[in-house]
Amino acid sequence: MRRPAPPLIDGPRGRCDESRGYTLVELVVVMAVMSILAAYVAPRFWDQPTFSQRGYADELAAALRATQKAAVITDCPARLTLAAASYAATQQAARNNTCNAASNRWTTSVLSADGSAVQDTAPTSTTASPTGVYQFDGQGRLSSSPGTTITVGTHTITIVPGSGLVQVN
Repeated sequence: MRRPAPPLIDGPRGRCDESRGYTLVELVVVMAVMSILAAYVAPRFWDQPTFSQRGYADELAAALRATQKAAVITDCPARLTLAAASYAATQQAARNNTCNAASNRWTTSVLSADGSAVQDTAPTSTTASPTGVYQFDGQGRLSSSPGTTITVGTHTITIVPGSGLVQVN
């Protein structure tokens, strides 16, 4: 009986001499599918108004909470002034290391936990409304505001006047 000849061996790893790989048609099809997916998916990664609106709504809610906490901690009214595309939190000017209730100047910045002023601007094409002054008294209650609901894109921030509770929906 005659034995079959062993396969031709190419190199030290013992691979067969058969060439393997992708055909030009397979490569072109894969590239076409990848191009279509990239054209559809890529814009969603670089243009995210919904995500930036939600992020700004969360940031604005945190600023309102920080303003309310500053009012409670210092027993001095604090306010957040909201413009369409920015906000800043301040307190009344102090006198003798206490709140000067007679002052109509709100020059003391409210500071966040990291020591920076509570203020920022909105991302491009993101606005909040209604604009105005949201003021908290020394007990943390909302004492004056243009409303109890702030709208940022499709998201809303609700402030409960009696307790100062801030919620994002």
